[in-house]
Amino acid sequence: MNEISLYKKLTAKKFFLVGFMATGKTTVGKKLSYKLNIPFFDSDREIELALGCSINEYFKTHGETKFRVIEEKIIIEKINNNKDNDFIMSLGGGAYLNQNIRKLINFVGISIWLNGNINVIYNRLKKSKNERPLMITYNTKEKLERLLKERMLYYQRADIKVNIINTSKENMSNILLKQINEYMSMKNYEN
Repeated sequence: MNEISLYKKLTAKKFFLVGFMATGKTTVGKKLSYKLNIPFFDSDREIELALGCSINEYFKTHGETKFRVIEEKIIIEKINNNKDNDFIMSLGGGAYLNQNIRKLINFVGISIWLNGNINVIYNRLKKSKNERPLMITYNTKEKLERLLKERMLYYQRADIKVNIINTSKENMSNILLKQINEYMSMKNYEN
């Protein structure tokens, strides 16, 4: 695939990687950013910068409900105030459930759901060094699976669905590029 021709199709486009934790949104987002030569933002990192503490610390001190309010505010501000016409943003696993965030994403860009099965997700979470606040409550495969099923009702609203597979970052980013190109061709985006 010609990445330059794809880049030309992406003029003034914003891409949002959504999906459950441990599906590779940040990893693949960085790879896509490099390949397409457009900025990458991780919503969780942006939130931590704004808060001056980790999301885990904020969760422990203020709880999930207050975190979701802050998450919405920071993500919406980042999208609306960004000077870049093009960018890729990975969203935390719960962010796309927020109706205001979803509406804005649908208006300004294209959402891409990185869908993973519970076995891959659970194995990645067990190996991960990242502390994830929801892992305190959802600490078994069964509990995680219930949460994943609840969230899938929202994730499936994304414009593009890509099933993650156990492969290299390079190969996964190429799969996403192909899906994006097909979607944009189907939607007749101008060059």
